[in-house]
Amino acid sequence: SSGINAEYGDGGLFEIRSYTLKAGSLYEWANAWKRAVSLREKDAVMGLSSQIGDMYTVHHIWRYDDLEHRRSERDRTWQSGEWANLVVRTVPMIRSLTVNILKPTDYSPLR
Repeated sequence: SSGINAEYGDGGLFEIRSYTLKAGSLYEWANAWKRAVSLREKDAVMGLSSQIGDMYTVHHIWRYDDLEHRRSERDRTWQSGEWANLVVRTVPMIRSLTVNILKPTDYSPLR
């Protein structure tokens, strides 16, 4: 897998979840979320982190057809005991979380 899901269809919606982590937790976070993303691979667009600027910041980008699709996929995933265990393990590493739902512009290549 290339790490980027190129099957965006008509664009839909993109959710960007930005986490600021506690210092020293990035490696442990990455190992846990590598497994978590595999549980929701069809919605995953990419994960990003920075080595310059805002340190200990991670961004996860997910793609959904619409808000109902987002709700149903998140509900389905939460029914997995594995997802819940990964979240319980990683929540203590989070200092802050920001969530944005974005729609591609008409001229976006992701449209």
